[in-house]
Amino acid sequence: MAYYKKNSYGGNNYNRYNNRNNYGGNNYNNNQQPAKRSGAKYSKIAKGKFKGGTIINAWNKSRSKGMLLAKVAPYKGTKQYKNAKGEEKQTMMCELTYVNSGHTRLIPCSINLETQVVALPEIGMVITPNGRGVTSTGKKVTGYFGKFN
Repeated sequence: MAYYKKNSYGGNNYNRYNNRNNYGGNNYNNNQQPAKRSGAKYSKIAKGKFKGGTIINAWNKSRSKGMLLAKVAPYKGTKQYKNAKGEEKQTMMCELTYVNSGHTRLIPCSINLETQVVALPEIGMVITPNGRGVTSTGKKVTGYFGKFN
């Protein structure tokens, strides 16, 4: 039989069930950031009709949806326009793939040419070049593909 010394509050000093630290059960050090679960790679088009344009490859890993892959690129009917706020935008097409089920969707969208942000209101997500971090495997990634904030 183990003997545990009582503390001044009437409980034991040893609590074998409390193995969590102050960060809600995550095993992170004080100076370590949690692993990044999304990213976006922006590339310039080198050849063809849309030379100098932007292509975006983005990914998001979530518990509810699994792995999502998004490819955003200009298409045959791409146009540039100004919205009501006076922002320069360009129409694009997003090919969204749900890796777990293999289902693919095509979603029309627009990119803000100044900020390079792509909004996908149909699924409540956004792709932006802002953000950087490290994945759980240690790979450095930039960009963000996730829920609207």
